[in-house]
Amino acid sequence: MKREQIISELERLAELLGVEVRYERMGVMPGGLCKISDSLILFINRHLSPQSRIELLASEIKNLDWSKHFVKPEVREFLEKM
Repeated sequence: MKREQIISELERLAELLGVEVRYERMGVMPGGLCKISDSLILFINRHLSPQSRIELLASEIKNLDWSKHFVKPEVREFLEKM
């Protein structure tokens, strides 16, 4: 599975979990999950490499209850390794 496909799958899973994914200019910060009011927003530095985006998305999603949602085997394996 290509990196872009993994990113799309992780973004889809985040949306299913009620997390808004936003790509922003963030200087040197990679990003992270924030709770603002009752909303969860995952900020991602738009200048990150695809691999770094995957790692950030997976590291934040793995802490949420994603087990009830279908996740492609390649992405599930990646989340379980994190």
